[in-house]
Amino acid sequence: MSKILRYESGLKVAVENIPSLRSVSVGYWAGVGSSKETPDINGLSHFTEHMMFKGTSKYSPSEIARRFDAMGTVSNAFTGKEMTCYYVKTIDEYLQPSFELLSDLLFDSSFPDAELDRERKVIVEEINMVEDAPEDICYDMISSAVYKDNKLGQTILGPIDNVKRFGAKDIRRFMREFYTPSNMVITMAGCVTEKQADELVKKYCLNRLEKGTSCSQYEPRHKIESDCIYKVKDFEQSNIAIAYPSISLDDERFMRQAFLSLILGGGMSSRLFQSVREQSGLAYSIYSMPTTYRNNGSLNIFVNITPKNTKDVVKKIRAEVDRLVCDGITDEEYERAKIQLKTSCIFGFENPQSIMTSLAKPLLMLDKDYNLDSKIAEIEAVTKKQVNDFAKEILKTDKVCAAYVGKHTDVDILNILKN
Repeated sequence: MSKILRYESGLKVAVENIPSLRSVSVGYWAGVGSSKETPDINGLSHFTEHMMFKGTSKYSPSEIARRFDAMGTVSNAFTGKEMTCYYVKTIDEYLQPSFELLSDLLFDSSFPDAELDRERKVIVEEINMVEDAPEDICYDMISSAVYKDNKLGQTILGPIDNVKRFGAKDIRRFMREFYTPSNMVITMAGCVTEKQADELVKKYCLNRLEKGTSCSQYEPRHKIESDCIYKVKDFEQSNIAIAYPSISLDDERFMRQAFLSLILGGGMSSRLFQSVREQSGLAYSIYSMPTTYRNNGSLNIFVNITPKNTKDVVKKIRAEVDRLVCDGITDEEYERAKIQLKTSCIFGFENPQSIMTSLAKPLLMLDKDYNLDSKIAEIEAVTKKQVNDFAKEILKTDKVCAAYVGKHTDVDILNILKN
């Protein structure tokens, strides 16, 4: 069971000690992403994340890279809608210098003008790269269809015009507001003790965090209206996303949704995979996946297809959803999903990187611990009736949203899904 360290400043640290391992994964997590940005600074969370690796008062970007590599330490970062993470994975003997260097990036980055100019170009290339990736475009489009003008509908990368004008002052102002003790957590998993973690945090972090309490709020519950967005691009494959408004992160039915998603499209034995791919040969990739935020969420279906198959695939998806809602799941599906979910949780808890990530979201957003035994108990407690009732509640057509990217199509996707 993980230990939670709480400090007077508001900072929280989760530690999962696994003495049988030699590796350690450590993450700094800030409760900020694109959903906390106003339109004029959309993309600044991601821009800030990039700039953290571009030099400190002691080390140049190349020296930072060499120091991590010299320890065999894997270092990286990522930005989401509601969180930003900076992490390292190292072996036990290099935990202290790896944590020290990671902390230097967070608290001593210098944001030199030359690096700012260089990184702007890199991020513009990243934005352009997304325009050549139909699945990435479709992810952004379904988010926009579901959340529209809500901040959750904004892209993580932001518009190019914003990226081109962000400067060091913008980053520092942004960090003063969001990189505060009450809006950050640190998670550690692997060969690290509670005492080691406490010593590292006190020496390299606690007195370097910006003082104060972040006033940022998560986006409130969004009232979703049915919509479909089309984008014509000359791709060989078309991508379709379908989203049903669903539950938020703290909803007690969270595990019921996990059952439903797994049975609907979560693996090779799932209904959508068997119907659309194995039995019909209409798609190579089709899957379902929940997206949960602090106060919002959706249950999503993603499929990539040959454009001419658009109508047939959407009809197949509608038929499988209707069949699941009307007839419910089978005993076999229920038992198989239960085993798959338990196995996934246990596999994840044998990987320090996965544990480090799993600890962060509930602690940062809900001030709750992530406990394997509790998760297994939650899975065991879900009944077949609860999954069927949840399916009837969520898989309704009145607020379903969709997105399509690919060659021109005359198919009215929303009409097929709703009528």
